[in-house]
Amino acid sequence: MINIYEEEREGALANTIEHSHASMEQCLEAIRRMNGFTHSHVTIQHRDNMIMVGGGSDEFIVTVESSIAIHNLLSSEEENEFVEITVGGQACEFPQKYIVRFELVESALRYFLEDASIDLEWEVIDK
Repeated sequence: MINIYEEEREGALANTIEHSHASMEQCLEAIRRMNGFTHSHVTIQHRDNMIMVGGGSDEFIVTVESSIAIHNLLSSEEENEFVEITVGGQACEFPQKYIVRFELVESALRYFLEDASIDLEWEVIDK
């Protein structure tokens, strides 16, 4: 079962829209709605995983938390620059290596939600 928790902001206030028994396409639609302003955070719960996506437009950060580890999706960028993106209504600076495009977000979702055999680069932090 997949549950989506989509944050919608109105200034300093946030509403959470929940989609129960969601499909992969509904997950992708929620990510596509992310604009980095009023929609900048989506959490997807599936089995033991909490998949958190922040940002919007075409700059995202993906963190997956399970009971045994935290996975941060990595881009192919090796630069040490920091990029400012908004996550949950808060502007944050992240190293460039964490900023990914929509296509990588979709691949990560297919990996975790559909058990697809996709080769992605992750930073893994054991709990």
